[in-house]
Amino acid sequence: MNKQIGKVNKKVIQLLDLEYDEELPIILGETNIEHMKRQHPNDYKKYGKDIKNIINNPTYVAKNPNQGSIEYIKEYRIDNEFVLVAVRISSNGTMFAKTLFTMTERKKRYIFKKRICKKISINTLKKIKMYVKINLAYNI
Repeated sequence: MNKQIGKVNKKVIQLLDLEYDEELPIILGETNIEHMKRQHPNDYKKYGKDIKNIINNPTYVAKNPNQGSIEYIKEYRIDNEFVLVAVRISSNGTMFAKTLFTMTERKKRYIFKKRICKKISINTLKKIKMYVKINLAYNI
């Protein structure tokens, strides 16, 4: 059964300069869960229960230029691990959480060096709210 676990919200849309006019629901389906369990069983066992939290409270977000996915990354300081949940829009326009895995050191270096990766912070949220208010005020 498919269930909504979050949204591609306005702050992510603006941070990553995505071409979405509105927030999109993010769905987690049974086939996605089976993929995660099969491809990344240890990661899913440890972090599968946190998928919704990773999507809704990421430490970083990134846009994967090759696959067209949005990557939600959560830093777990206790274990010094970075967990990535990739979401991608399907051919029928539905946004699905496609995979979850713990990033290797090599992957971390690559994603932070080669991709546009944005840290989510209180200051970022304030800047986005101000940007939205200005645009609304001037009808931009």
